[in-house]
Amino acid sequence: MPTKIAIPTDDGITISRHFGRAKAFLIVTLDNGEVVSQELRELPDAGHHDHHDHPHHDHHHDHPHGMGGNPAHMAKFEAVRDCQFLIGGGMGAPAMNRLQAMGIQVALTDHKAIADLLEEVKTGQVKHNPKRVHHHH
Repeated sequence: MPTKIAIPTDDGITISRHFGRAKAFLIVTLDNGEVVSQELRELPDAGHHDHHDHPHHDHHHDHPHGMGGNPAHMAKFEAVRDCQFLIGGGMGAPAMNRLQAMGIQVALTDHKAIADLLEEVKTGQVKHNPKRVHHHH
């Protein structure tokens, strides 16, 4: 049975270091360890609410960080709903928890190039680096 893997990316070549800021997802379909298709799903740009540009911005919202009704965040989860796996370069714990609650297995990789990651995926030996989960203090 084919497996779909979502890879957050900005350019279709490199893996985005932050799930929440990725401009697109490369959806790779594997069947028996072989890549049978690749689809770039671009995300709507909702003005990129980027809180790291505001040094005095505090994180006391009425919702868990990055998980509110922000349309850009909602679109990210919708874009990968049909995938079984998501392999990214980093994400916050709330996003990771939400993906796992949707039934999507998450792995965070040290690879930068999608091509290198796909070689690892074909072997079935994707290494997850738990240090790539962003913890907001």
